[in-house]
Amino acid sequence: MDIIKADWYQHLIDDCKSIITETIFNSRWALVEGYHKLGERIREEKGLGKWSQNESGGVLQGLAKDLNISTRTIHYALQAYDKYPSLDKVPEGKNITWNKLITKYLPAPKENKIEIPLQNFYL
Repeated sequence: MDIIKADWYQHLIDDCKSIITETIFNSRWALVEGYHKLGERIREEKGLGKWSQNESGGVLQGLAKDLNISTRTIHYALQAYDKYPSLDKVPEGKNITWNKLITKYLPAPKENKIEIPLQNFYL
C-alpha cells in the first residue's frame, strides 16, 4: 500500500496543516496584541507628560534605541492604541496582521515627504 494514500497519513497531513495554520494565526495576533500593549504602556507613562512635545519626541527616540526597535514602530504602536483603545474595535478582528493594521488602517507617520505631481511624472 502506498503510504501517501493511507488514511492515517492523510489524517497526519491534515492535523499538521491545522497546527501550522493555527500557529501562524496566533503569532500574527500576538504581534498585534504586543504592539498595542506597548502603545498603551507608553501612553500611560506619566513621566512623558513632563516634557514638551518636542522633548518627548527625543524621549521616544531614546526609548526606541534602548528597546532596540525603530522610532517608527513606537509611533505605530501609539497610533494603534490611540485609534483602537480596545482590541475589540480593530477592523477584521483577530484576522488582522500588524502589517495590514499599520498600512491600511493607521495614518502614515509624519515625515517630510516630497509630493510629485502626476501630471509632471510622465513628461
